[in-house]
Amino acid sequence: MNIFEVNDLVEIFNLILETDFEFRVVNREKENIDIFVDIANRAVNIVDECSDFFNSRIQFPKVRAVLLRISSENQNMTVHILRDIDLFSAFANFEIDYSDSVVHIKKIGQYAVIEKTKI
Repeated sequence: MNIFEVNDLVEIFNLILETDFEFRVVNREKENIDIFVDIANRAVNIVDECSDFFNSRIQFPKVRAVLLRISSENQNMTVHILRDIDLFSAFANFEIDYSDSVVHIKKIGQYAVIEKTKI
């Protein structure tokens, strides 16, 4: 497994991640990695300004953690929103294509914001 850190950016497999939160790799397989990001019971806002479907954001209240499941095989990531530290406490999940992008998980006041920006 390759994990590189440059300034505030971390590269894991083919994911470039920028985060203010503590994270750890909790599951390592040959092609897959799970990254546990501790959000500490904040509301999480998912921001996608390019979406034609949502007007502004999607918000999940009282999120304990976010689990990112990435693969060395492609650039699709499954994001699991967790109510507790238990990996089976996910109450929502969705996929993100992060090719040619940086994924940001940042603290903004009492919120956490997840968004991606093109490189």
